[in-house]
Amino acid sequence: MTAEEVIWVRYDWDVTELKCDLQVPSGYSFRSARNDELDTVIKVVLTAYASDPVWTPLISAINKRMTERISTTLGTLGMDYLVAEFNGSLVAVCGVATKHWTDQNLVTGLCVLPAHQRKGLGRCLLCMSLMRLREFGLTHARVYTEFGSVADRNLYPMYGSTRVEGAEYPGAKRNPRERKK
Repeated sequence: MTAEEVIWVRYDWDVTELKCDLQVPSGYSFRSARNDELDTVIKVVLTAYASDPVWTPLISAINKRMTERISTTLGTLGMDYLVAEFNGSLVAVCGVATKHWTDQNLVTGLCVLPAHQRKGLGRCLLCMSLMRLREFGLTHARVYTEFGSVADRNLYPMYGSTRVEGAEYPGAKRNPRERKK
């Protein structure tokens, strides 16, 4: 299966109308990732994707795409990588952008390590990510995911989102800044 064959789902939020009850799960803290944490941020994102069976057919392409995306955007203007820590270790990541060529603002999606899933961390990270985008001055936020993914079923429907099934995802195509091979 290729990214072009996936049934993509788009979620949109009006962040000016955002109503989320921010409840930080016990033992976790949140902050922005530092540039020196690049390798750890990438590892958390790739491990989280690998934990959702819906992504298995695309995992090689995801690994390449996310590694490139994070490597070129961490620490840049209009970007923030929100991370959750537990006992001093990064356990969750969501990269947010004011603008990105993939037409989405949650450029990594919500990525939570398997041992920390189903504890309210993804819900909290989504709320914080949407609030961060509002702080950046955006009025709307967008993300794409595969139909049936954990995020599609359990997380992105929250906080007043609208869902469009069968959306065309620009990120499934080649990055326009990449040279053709």
